[in-house]
Amino acid sequence: EIMAFAIFALILIASLVIAILSKRGAVSSDMGDVMTAGGSFGAFLVFFISVGEIYSIGTMIGTPGSIYANGATYGLWFICYILLAYCVGYFMNPAIWRMGQLSGATSIGDVIGWRYNSKALQVIVAIVAIIFLTPWIQNQFSGMAILFEYLNIGVSFIAAVVIATVLAFIYIAVAGIRAPAWVSVMKDILLVCSIIVVGIAAIVKMPGGVGGIFHKVADTHPEQLIISTKPGETNVEFTMSTILFQMLGFYMLPISFQALLTSKSDHTLRKNSILMPLYMIMFPFLVIAAYYAVAQIPNLENSDWSLLAIAVDTLPNWMIGVIAGGGALTAILVMAMSALCVGGLFSKNIMGVIKPDLEEKKMTSLVRVVTAVFLIAGAIVALYFPALMANVTTIAYGGLSQTFIAVILGFFWKKANKYGVGSGIVCGVLSYAFMQLGMGGAAGMPFGFNPGFYAMAINLIVTVIISIATTTDETTLKRFEYYQMTKVVKKAKLIE
Repeated sequence: EIMAFAIFALILIASLVIAILSKRGAVSSDMGDVMTAGGSFGAFLVFFISVGEIYSIGTMIGTPGSIYANGATYGLWFICYILLAYCVGYFMNPAIWRMGQLSGATSIGDVIGWRYNSKALQVIVAIVAIIFLTPWIQNQFSGMAILFEYLNIGVSFIAAVVIATVLAFIYIAVAGIRAPAWVSVMKDILLVCSIIVVGIAAIVKMPGGVGGIFHKVADTHPEQLIISTKPGETNVEFTMSTILFQMLGFYMLPISFQALLTSKSDHTLRKNSILMPLYMIMFPFLVIAAYYAVAQIPNLENSDWSLLAIAVDTLPNWMIGVIAGGGALTAILVMAMSALCVGGLFSKNIMGVIKPDLEEKKMTSLVRVVTAVFLIAGAIVALYFPALMANVTTIAYGGLSQTFIAVILGFFWKKANKYGVGSGIVCGVLSYAFMQLGMGGAAGMPFGFNPGFYAMAINLIVTVIISIATTTDETTLKRFEYYQMTKVVKKAKLIE
C-alpha cells in the first residue's frame, strides 16, 4: 500500500511540474491564448489533447465494466462509433478550423454565433453546452470513487475529490489550455500502458491464453458473446442507431470542439484524423480483460470493478500505484478541460453578449472564477449526491450533439439562418430530453432506435423549414461566401 501510494503521489506531483513548465509562452490576459493557445499547437499536442478529451476514466473503468455486464453489444458500439467519428472528422474538422479562423473563435458558441450573425444563438449554444457538460465532470468524480474504493491505496474518496479539484484548477489557472495539453501526454502514456499491462496479465494467467478466455466464456456465459435482439437498449437497432447518431455528434462536444481550435492548421487536423485510430490499440486489451473477468471473476458486486480486480489479483503494488495515478490523472484532465470550457462559454458567449464592453482582461479573470466555481460545485455534488447524475450521461451526449445540424449546414447551405438553426437546436434538445425521460428512452421508440437519432432528425426538419420560411440577412449570406473562399486560400490569407 505504501509503495502504491508513493507512485500515485509521484505521478500527480510530476503532472503539476509539467503544468507549471507549460506556462512558458502563455499570455494570461489573452482570451484566445487561455482557451485555445492562440491556435499554436502542432500535430503532436493536438493529437494528445484531442484523445485526452475522448478517453476519460470511463475508458479504463466503464468500458470493461459495461462489456462485463452487457456483453458484445457495448464493445461493438464503443469501437464502431469512435472509429467512424474519425472518418467524419477527417472531412469536418478542417472546415471547423477554417471557420474558427474567420471568426476568431475560442468555442463552439463563437463559431455558430459568427456564422449565423447572432448573439442570441451564441447564448443558446452556451447554455445548452453548460447544462449538458455538468454530467461529464460528475462522471469523472464517480469514476474516481470506484477507482479508490477498490484499489485501496490509502487515499479516501473525499481526499481524492479535494486533490482532483485543486489540481484541475491549478492546471487552468497556471497556463490555460496549455497545461492540460502537455499533461495529456503523460496521462495517455500511463492510461494506454496500464490497460495493456492488465490485458497481458490476464492472458498470461489464463490457461490457454486468449483462446482459453473466450472458450471458457463460450462454455459458461455464451450470451456475453452475442448481440441481444430483445427490445430496449441492447438490441441491434438501438446499437446501430446509436453508432450513427454519436459518430455525427462526436466532435460537437464543446471540449472536443475547443481542442480543434488549438491547431495551427487544418492540415494538422486532417493528419490527426488518420493517426487517431492508432490509439485504439488498447481496445483489444480492454476486451480481453473484461472477458477474463467474466470467465474467472463472474460474481463481482460492481461490474465496473472488472479491470481493477484483475490488476489487484495479478500485478505488484507499484503497478497498482501507476494505475491509480493514471486513472486519477485521466479524470482530472477531463474535469479541467470541462471546467475551462464552461468558464469560456459563460464569460465570452453569455457575459460577453450581456456586457459587450467587457474588457478582455476581466473576461479572462472571469474564466478562472467560473472554472473554480464549476469545479467546486461538481466536487460538492460528488460528495453529497454521488449517484445524482449517473443516469443522465446519455442525455448529456444527446443534448450536446444537437449542434451538429447547425455546424454542418453552416458549411453547405447558404440559406440556413439564425431563426432556423436556433429553433432546430432548441427543438432537438427538448425532444431528446422528452423522449429519454418521458417516453422511456429506446424502449418507447419506433424500431427501438436511440432517441437521439429521432431528435437530430427533428432538429434538421425544423431548421430547414424555418430557414426556408424566413429571410436570411446579408451578413449571414456573406459569411457563407467568406467560408467558401477559405477552401482555396492558405492560413496567412484567411484574416485578410
